[in-house]
Order: sequence, then structure tokens, then C-alpha cells
Amino acid sequence: MMRFIKIFPILFVIAAIGLIISCEDETTNPLDQVPTMPSQSTMLIDFDEFPDTTQVENIDYPLATKMNWGWAAGNVAVWNSILTLNLVIPVAAFREAFNHQPVLQSDGSWFWQYDISVEDENFTAKLYGKTVTEGVEWKMLLSKSGAYTDFEWFTGNSNLPATEGSWTLNKNPESPSPFLLIEWARNPQEETASVKYSLLTTSLTQNESYIFYGKTNEVPMNRFYQIYNAEDENLVDIQWSYESHFGRVMDMLHFQDKNWHCWDDKLDDTECTE
Repeated sequence: MMRFIKIFPILFVIAAIGLIISCEDETTNPLDQVPTMPSQSTMLIDFDEFPDTTQVENIDYPLATKMNWGWAAGNVAVWNSILTLNLVIPVAAFREAFNHQPVLQSDGSWFWQYDISVEDENFTAKLYGKTVTEGVEWKMLLSKSGAYTDFEWFTGNSNLPATEGSWTLNKNPESPSPFLLIEWARNPQEETASVKYSLLTTSLTQNESYIFYGKTNEVPMNRFYQIYNAEDENLVDIQWSYESHFGRVMDMLHFQDKNWHCWDDKLDDTECTE
């Protein structure tokens, strides 16, 4: 009896520790928590970061003095047009999800449902997020009254802290084949990020063309685009300073050399110093 009394406190401590650990495991189980949604920036590049004539004061014309910046800006504008045209509805649907609370489903997934209006058209959005071993799987279904129901506009995956992942988008309900692959990564602590958009089309000439954007802590240029045209097998490399607007572009096909071609803080052509 005395031996049991002496051992009892030890057993009690062990049991208490086990209970605490059990409770901690239960409260931190990611399957019981609403998954962290990826940032809105993972789906759409902010093209306004690239310097243009509306951002820089005291622009000296004509634009003939700004050929290097102009060539870079023209390549960026083409992709801006492609993405803006094809992503307006799915991006709007994804952004709106941040304003709503999800409901836990019987299969362990979380479900967001809400109505949105895009360009005077009304849609019903259903977003599913399910935590799996590898992270979180996502799926967005969109419906338009009288047109289509639960069209799977995009799917995706992300790791648990939502610092890297991808999206795959179908073009539209009339052309429901995969159109765009988005691969993204972000580091909130270092305030860096990257997003790569690759075309997934039936056209062999444009399939796997891409634009790759990066936000870095490099000095003096802390932003970049890499734009690859699969038809010409050509890469346009662009780097610039977000704060000071100066930058440079390399395009062997256009400039017929492998050199950087620079512009200054007023976007005028200038000699490269590096």
C-alpha cells in the first residue's frame, strides 16, 4: 500500500502530461481548422508595379527616346491583356471568398458559397478547400443562371502555411479545357514573392509560353519579368527598380545581341553601367 502511495504521484504526473499532449494535438489538428486561403496576389500579377508614363512625373517626349523601356512595356502589356481578359471572372470569385465564412462538410472539406456580380452579370460561387497530407486542395465552381451550373473554373493546391502552391484554370464554360497554369510562392517575412503563368493550349505554337514575375530584395533592381514565347523560342528578360523606375531589358531576337538595354528614372534610353 505504501509503495502504491509513493508511485501514485508519478503516475498522476505522467497521466497529466499525456492528457495535455493529447489536448494540444487535438486543438492543433489542421484537419479541424479552416485552411488558410492563399493570398489574392497568387492569382493575378499587379501589372501596375511596372513603371509607365502615368507613374513618372516630368516625362520628356517623344517616346522615341524611350525605346528600351517601350519594348519591355509592350511585352508586358500583351500578357496584361491576355490575363485580364481571361481571369476577370475567376479572380473576382476568388477575391469575394475572403468576405465570407466557410462551413465544414461531412467529408472534411470546407465550403464557401456566395453570389457575385462581374461586369453586370450575376454568378453563384462555390469554393471548396480540403486539407490533405500534402497541404490543401482547392476547387472553385461557378454557376450563371440560364447558362451553366457548377462549372469547374479552377482547381489548386497550397501548402499549409500558404507560402507556395499552384492553380490550374479552365478557359471558360464554352471552352472547358485547361488554359493556364499558375505557380506561385511567397515569403511574408522577407516580403518576396513570385508568380509564373504558363499557357496550356491546344495550339502547339503558343503552348508553354509564360510570363514569370518576381518581387525580390535585390539591389538596385528588385522586380523582374521573364517572358518566354514558345513559338519563337525566345526569352525577354526585364528587371527594374520599383521605387526609382529605372531598369533594363534583354531580348536577343529583338536587339540581335545578348546585352542589357537600359532606361533611366525618366524611362529614357541610357547606357547600361553593369
